Amino acid sequence: MLRTIKFIIPVLILVIAAGSCKRAYFYDGINEDPSKLHNPTPSSMLAGVELTSAYNWGGDASRFASLFTQQTTGAANQSANYTLYNLTPDDVDNMWNGGFYAGIMSNCDTMVKIAISSGQLHYAAVGMILLATNLGQVTDFWGDVPYSEAFRGLNNISPIYDKQQALYDTLHALLDRAITYLSTDDGAAFQPGSGNDLIFGGDLDLWIRYAHSLKAKFYLHTVKVNASAVTKALAQIDDGFAAGEAAHIKFVGSAAVTTQNPWFQFNDQRADISFEGYLNDIMAAAGDPRYDVYFDPSDNTLLGSLYGSANSPVYFMSYDELKFIEAEAQFRGANLAAAATAYNAAVAANLQRTVGSTAYAATVAKTAATITLKDIMVQKYIALFLSPETWTDWRRTGYPTLTAPSGNVLNGSLPRSLYYPSSEVRYNTKTPSNTTLTRRVWWDAQ
Repeated sequence: MLRTIKFIIPVLILVIAAGSCKRAYFYDGINEDPSKLHNPTPSSMLAGVELTSAYNWGGDASRFASLFTQQTTGAANQSANYTLYNLTPDDVDNMWNGGFYAGIMSNCDTMVKIAISSGQLHYAAVGMILLATNLGQVTDFWGDVPYSEAFRGLNNISPIYDKQQALYDTLHALLDRAITYLSTDDGAAFQPGSGNDLIFGGDLDLWIRYAHSLKAKFYLHTVKVNASAVTKALAQIDDGFAAGEAAHIKFVGSAAVTTQNPWFQFNDQRADISFEGYLNDIMAAAGDPRYDVYFDPSDNTLLGSLYGSANSPVYFMSYDELKFIEAEAQFRGANLAAAATAYNAAVAANLQRTVGSTAYAATVAKTAATITLKDIMVQKYIALFLSPETWTDWRRTGYPTLTAPSGNVLNGSLPRSLYYPSSEVRYNTKTPSNTTLTRRVWWDAQ
């Protein structure tokens, strides 16, 4: 499933544009900024949107989550402060503006609109799925965020903040519409293909399965506040990813910075995060074979070969994650035999993906009589190394059991959301007041 990135000029233009935007709502994807495409087409935009998503997902989004969940530890500079939860609205500004809003979602929105107007409904569907992927991460990080009035350019530079509960309805509506579009022949001459679809190479069936997998994930996020969440999540599983499938981008890893994995770039340029902490400790103690591909034991400031090389992939979602979702949903539904079966399959699938052998799965295998929610979530935490999803899982379930580091600024608590970025506080009068990093989002009800 690994796709080699073919870098083309439109991709580079979009990446440059993502890094240069200062105010997300000044941009609606088509404007007079000379660094951006004029008269773009869906086929010219797709690769750039996917690539920028991977840079953001494997960049700041991954780093904040990995520090908060103690998969990594800040060793110096800003990262050391983040480990102690000492961050400010300025620290998340670039991820919000240059990343999620101006760099990714505004371009997704534009691509969808252009594709629909030109009858290219398959491109529109892919854009909707990418928009849901990123909007889901934004609302999981911050809670209430702009959407319904966003992406209007200068027509509205102070959009309202939609409630997270409504945003979750939006996520499912986007994915349902995308599935409908992808399930029919749109009759368009232009289709996503291997030249511009860096995730699935134009395989529309895989896009459909990714959409169902996302729906299962989003439903499960709401188990604290939605009594039907488990049933709805389980209903998506069979139509989701099959064994060996994943939504991800594999970087080329050439000398050009724009072709290198974002974690590799960070380690190469900054190296102020060490790969120590709770995850390192429990994997080393268990003799987990994934330890040797996650971490470089010769230097704790370096990642291992799987995620730390210039050509390492960035994963948005995978089959093994979906099986962990199934395991948790079955457990919550009191079907312990099915939970154990899905859990064992998830562990085996992750081992196959990471180390190429399932032998270790027997060491941590569970039965209906022994399976617990802690088993499921701890193994998922190990499997989703550097994924932002681990922070969401910890907030939902309390697993793994983490202790705030000594000297933290939250009086022993762990962060439960991010500050709204400084540019929003300054320029958007509708921005909610920043309170504390312990503010809970809607689905994280007590």
